[in-house]
Amino acid sequence: ESLDRDSVVDAFAPTEAEPEPLVVDGFVQVNLTDDPGRGGVQPDDVEAMVSRVLGTGTIRLRGVMAVAPLDEEPRAAFARLRTISERVVALAPDATDISAGMSGDYAEAIAEGATHLRIGTAITGERPVTP
Repeated sequence: ESLDRDSVVDAFAPTEAEPEPLVVDGFVQVNLTDDPGRGGVQPDDVEAMVSRVLGTGTIRLRGVMAVAPLDEEPRAAFARLRTISERVVALAPDATDISAGMSGDYAEAIAEGATHLRIGTAITGERPVTP
């Protein structure tokens, strides 16, 4: 579901061995930090990634996804993601979904337009500590 680099997108492209592969849903994962080691596409590179995704013909682009940085107010980060989402929709009008927000910041994500949440610890509790 997470499309965060060219090689992942390219893996879904048709090949001679599989000229008509299944169509899968995906979200362009956006890196909302300055850390290049963190997963996701940098905001300035989102349009190029969207074009690459749309060019496969085998990925149905649902929208964008991101995790709020730990050192930033979540709502501000999700507001940036909403703005990026608007840019994506200009290229892909059906890609209106925003996957953002986890157990600790889902309310802020919803306030900025999130349509998909990743709620884990609020439902299952904290993971047990392993020695």
